[in-house]
Amino acid sequence: MNVNKIDFKWGIIGTGGIANAFARDLEYLDGHRISSVLSRSMKSANDFSSRLKNCKGFDNMESFLHDPDIDAVYIATPNTYHAEQTIKALKAKKPVLCEKPFAMSASEVVLMVEASKINNTTLLEGMWTRYLPHIEKVRQILNDKTIGQVESVFACHGQNLKHSNNQRLWTKELGGGALLDLGVYVISFAHLILGKPNEVLATSIFTDKGVDAKTSMIFKYDNNAIANLSCTMYDTQPNRAIISGEEGIIEIDPTFYGPTTMSIKMNDGEIISFANDYEGHGLREQAKELERCVTNNIIESPQMKHSDSIAVMESIDQVREMIGLDFNS
Repeated sequence: MNVNKIDFKWGIIGTGGIANAFARDLEYLDGHRISSVLSRSMKSANDFSSRLKNCKGFDNMESFLHDPDIDAVYIATPNTYHAEQTIKALKAKKPVLCEKPFAMSASEVVLMVEASKINNTTLLEGMWTRYLPHIEKVRQILNDKTIGQVESVFACHGQNLKHSNNQRLWTKELGGGALLDLGVYVISFAHLILGKPNEVLATSIFTDKGVDAKTSMIFKYDNNAIANLSCTMYDTQPNRAIISGEEGIIEIDPTFYGPTTMSIKMNDGEIISFANDYEGHGLREQAKELERCVTNNIIESPQMKHSDSIAVMESIDQVREMIGLDFNS
């Protein structure tokens, strides 16, 4: 594959809301386009591809993966399909950007990472927040010790989805529930700031379908830091994040996981504000990072290493065990 060409072609697996959002955001990115789309239904694939220039529809995985007109695959299917589809694509030597949650369990993520290594093919988790400009500013502020040692992290992600007819959210067999769909954002954010916790506490409210509607978590760390995290599909939360240090706080405005404004508020009263002039959704930053990794022949991004993806899923597994969320029962 000639990875140095300007025309970087994406094959998308899935035709739902996030696949459409990804396609729209790629329009802001020069040199990237969608050349192919795979769906279980040929009609759905053709409906999606017909809205794009020079895009083909597929309803067969093998034919899709053997399409020479694909430089990388974006997986935007229900959670339960992520691991299987990722591994198949990697075996076909197709670089993969897979939506979060990366998989259903840490053991699945390990298999995905092994496939990336064995096939020497790039694999990135589609935790798009990690690749955004304001998160890069957060990293720099923390590296500069501007607010001193971090003592606490607060993050919430709540949306009132009670009237949503998206069955993926409510169906156990598709990996539904607040934890995997919304909680993954706050858990990944806590890992970004504080790393992997040494103790996890959690409690949930469940739907009548057996998935969590609300989950609240506390992560404790060896350095006495604590992360207070919550997610819910039943009500809208502020969707902000706060990093509290010895000398001040970083406050990330709603929605903290997308392009947004933020500020540093020091204990002495000084306030440093950061504007948001970003256009679009923000999903294209992870696409640009995958292209950079492919171009430089590296299989993981330093912005979210494979070890980070495994650690995040290990924490999710801990939460699931604590709240009694079993997708196999």
